[in-house]
Amino acid sequence: MPSRYVGTESISISGVTGGSQQLTVLEAEVSLTGNGWQKHPIVTGPEAPCILGIDYLRNGYFKDPKGYRWAFGIAAVEDIRQLSTLPGLSDDSCAVGLLRVEEQQVPIATTTVHRRQYRTDRDSVTPIHEMIRKLESQGVVSKAHSPFNSPIWPVHKSSGEWRLTVDYRALNEVTPPLSAAVPDMLELQYELESKAAKWYATIDIANAFFSIPLAAECRAQFAFTWKGVQYTWNRLPQGWKHSPTICHGLIQTALEKGEAPEHLQYIDDIIVWGNTAGEVFEKGEKIIQILLKAGFAIKRSKVKGPAQEIQFLGVKWQDGRRQIPTEVINKIIAMSPPTSKKETQAFLGAIGFWRMHIPEYSQIVSPLYLVTRKKNDFHWGPEQQQAFAQIKQEIAHAVALGPVRTGPEVKNVLYSAVGNNGLSWSLWQKVPGETRGRPLGF
Repeated sequence: MPSRYVGTESISISGVTGGSQQLTVLEAEVSLTGNGWQKHPIVTGPEAPCILGIDYLRNGYFKDPKGYRWAFGIAAVEDIRQLSTLPGLSDDSCAVGLLRVEEQQVPIATTTVHRRQYRTDRDSVTPIHEMIRKLESQGVVSKAHSPFNSPIWPVHKSSGEWRLTVDYRALNEVTPPLSAAVPDMLELQYELESKAAKWYATIDIANAFFSIPLAAECRAQFAFTWKGVQYTWNRLPQGWKHSPTICHGLIQTALEKGEAPEHLQYIDDIIVWGNTAGEVFEKGEKIIQILLKAGFAIKRSKVKGPAQEIQFLGVKWQDGRRQIPTEVINKIIAMSPPTSKKETQAFLGAIGFWRMHIPEYSQIVSPLYLVTRKKNDFHWGPEQQQAFAQIKQEIAHAVALGPVRTGPEVKNVLYSAVGNNGLSWSLWQKVPGETRGRPLGF
């Protein structure tokens, strides 16, 4: 505590004031409540902060104005080793691997597609130019002469960086089909809910598409032009309709070949779980080793955990429960009332993914859907404003869903109701001892 009193005994303490300081030790009467004074050694000095040490607090009790009795204890903090400390991870923001497989034979378009480059965002010109230079030096793209051409479509990421994608919509229309093998995102979420894990870790492969080599005869169809020079991809491009399926399958094969521990995979995103941090670290380490050996690159910044709370597929996970991430809630709450049909559709798109967290979602947002109909003129009235404000409040206070429990004593209860704006439902799980149970979805 701060004091200019100089005692007879001094002690040197480091860290209390940001450095090392000589403080005085004395014995004083101390009380948490103003009653029941006890003698206890304390240290004083002119710049010492006013702090009660845990050595005193753990033996004391405090009765607050409402009559509640507080006890103070101490918990050990375990030093948890993070997967991001493993060797072999990359600190290069543009890291690209090269999968050790044969060059991939992919479906070739049945018709030649040639689309001119359209105007791009002025702010994207320099970043895109630098990206093409970098990708060319890495062997991901190369100069070409092709009858095909598709326009570059730069994407501005939330991180502030730009992503080089090409608008392959016209090419996709004339590309032969391929059996899709990417798992359904909601099915993965349901499966992860059923794990009810205490610890998690996630791994995101760096530029996974760009790590997959293409056969030479398949490359011409992916040509694009930038600054009067035509290029094409030597690796699997982003924006092409079969890229997710091919990428997911090759990563899955690599993990199976390496006998990876239990995990869930959605294209290049992988999650592991367990009851202890050590268990999760071992699983994550094994998967990282398999992926690096296969030829993939993994950025250090894209490896998270072991942690008791983590994000996977845009959802926050804790104890098997899925929640809306705080940054998503803040973004939605900050949105201004729409001034057009397009803005209303964008708002509905932002909140629609989280509808299972919101009781009576369809009834609440019904007035918003009315103004987006083609036959209706856009009119934002009191009914729309009320629905807009209400759904934002519901998002801000959304409940966590899960975990999904199994066993003979678990009961699934479905509630349904009819309102002025339609039907609503909610699914709950109950076990003996629970009055209402836990929600699984609305």
